[in-house]
Amino acid sequence: MAQLSDVKTLYRALDFERELNLDDPADAALYVANLHCDGGISPVDELRANIELSDRPGTWLFTGHRGVGKSTELRRMAHDLRQTGDYYVVVADMEKRLNLGEAVKLESLLVSLAAALADQADRDLGSTAGQHTYARRLWDWLTRTEINLTGLGGKLSARASEQLGGEVSFTAQLRDNPSFRAEVQRALESSRGAWFEEVKRFIASVVDDIKRLRGVQMEVVLILDSLERLRVSGPNAKECYEAIIQVFDVSGQYLKLEHVHTVYSVPPFLPFLVPRIGGYLGVDVCKLPHVKVFTTPDLTKGAQPVTPHAPGIAGMVQSVQRRFPRIEEIIPLPMLERLALASSGSVRDYFRLIKSVCAKATVIRPALPLPDDSLPATAERTLRDEMPLAEDDLKHLAQVRVRHGVALDSMDNLHKVARLFDGGLILSYRNGIGDWCEVQYLLHDQVAPYLPQPA
Repeated sequence: MAQLSDVKTLYRALDFERELNLDDPADAALYVANLHCDGGISPVDELRANIELSDRPGTWLFTGHRGVGKSTELRRMAHDLRQTGDYYVVVADMEKRLNLGEAVKLESLLVSLAAALADQADRDLGSTAGQHTYARRLWDWLTRTEINLTGLGGKLSARASEQLGGEVSFTAQLRDNPSFRAEVQRALESSRGAWFEEVKRFIASVVDDIKRLRGVQMEVVLILDSLERLRVSGPNAKECYEAIIQVFDVSGQYLKLEHVHTVYSVPPFLPFLVPRIGGYLGVDVCKLPHVKVFTTPDLTKGAQPVTPHAPGIAGMVQSVQRRFPRIEEIIPLPMLERLALASSGSVRDYFRLIKSVCAKATVIRPALPLPDDSLPATAERTLRDEMPLAEDDLKHLAQVRVRHGVALDSMDNLHKVARLFDGGLILSYRNGIGDWCEVQYLLHDQVAPYLPQPA
């Protein structure tokens, strides 16, 4: 029989801020396979197959909402590629390298991309690769080539300058120092083509060293995680949206790095609002859907009540059971299934809902297992209150429910629809071969009055 002390253990077991690293056996034991597949092909396995089948390094786009498990799935793919013995894989958390709350700039992205490769090569290859660290070599490249950023050297903090022999600390300056970031961008914007060639040459030199030290068969894969968190909210939402389109669509040729496979995570609204987004790169966008906790609606009809999808809900419950096998001694299975539906298939929100129940139970100290739905209902209300909606939003979400898609009524509203995606109000699902959109489950009652009424 569970005690209230076990509630703390359950709470701490649900760390939704940490992705699973499948190179670690303890993390591998927590992983639920095929959570996003629903009987179809895993989009991540298909992405890996594309990389393995390609006869030359390619450029790939990967997307999904925050909280569905993208970072874990990307690290699973990295693990699987490493296991073949033919791939040197770098996974870079770009949230630590870029300010994702500002309009993204191609120049900052390319600098940070090269720095991520340099950092990992320094950790893995160390002094065996040559006299200077890759971090130092990259900084020298920036300050001594025809791009010539020499004047920026003095703008690095003293501590940052000391660290250049290890971590590429100027990327921290790019993220945190707006004036330094602006000067770098001004210096590079005037010579974008030349700078791009310099980046490719630097990356080629790192790849040559990897092949020399790890084997000529080695292909390098650079996975840029967290770029899907580029924000399109706040007073500069339209500017941020247009910057994302500029980088990943208009300037797509600069994303193609011929010496490494590069996987860019991108915001989840891109493939829906810019369907051609992968066309220039010659690839399909890899879309990781929400866990399918609803059955597929009849897409030829309008808004319909959602029906729980048992396999998806069972997978969500399993993701918690693996972290705390005795969870049903605290939260009965029907409540766990209810919360899975309330999460709309977001693993992060599912964990948050359960942790909210745990916190409230610690205060109220009820009998265990929980005897009724009062605490889950309170947790759901807390999550719903995080999603305030204007009347225009409610009208738009009603059309999403009717059309099972993004319901874009005007190209002028692209950034507004992107904001609803970014806020987790419009969600995407897959039924094996096709995709559809749905409104977050907890908002259905608010949206209902705006649905078309039967004649």
